[in-house]
Amino acid sequence: MTALIVAMTENRVIGKDNSMPWHMPEDLKLFKETTSGNIIAMGRKTYESIGRPLPNRENFVISRSSTSIEGCRVFKSVSDCIEAAKEYDKKLFFIGGGQIYSEVIDVVDELHLSFIKEEFDGDTVFPEIDFDKWKEIETKDFDGFTYIKYIRI
Repeated sequence: MTALIVAMTENRVIGKDNSMPWHMPEDLKLFKETTSGNIIAMGRKTYESIGRPLPNRENFVISRSSTSIEGCRVFKSVSDCIEAAKEYDKKLFFIGGGQIYSEVIDVVDELHLSFIKEEFDGDTVFPEIDFDKWKEIETKDFDGFTYIKYIRI
């Protein structure tokens, strides 16, 4: 099972200067609850913005340049990453950044989207979503964002 998880504004901004332009503790808590015990996969820049492997998760990094990152498994491509995840009885969550989301949006089984209620400027946006291919199965409203889970139709 593959999924992606992202927080974005209504106009699809997900980042600025290699970080999130907002601070939403409740969304970070939801991210931790959703991904703990599973696999998280990210691009090298996203890993560098986090700065360390996240606990209670298998950490996969997709990088054409890095070959070894302590505490992580490193893969040259998204497809290599997906193949390696089959070795585990866990869900694979792609957690960013923009380039990785563009590569996986058409192959993942689930979308976990947190829509930030405020607009922010950014230099990285989430790819367009064809919502005709997705069915909303869960919604949770929070003060600063709305979380919606979709499954592929």
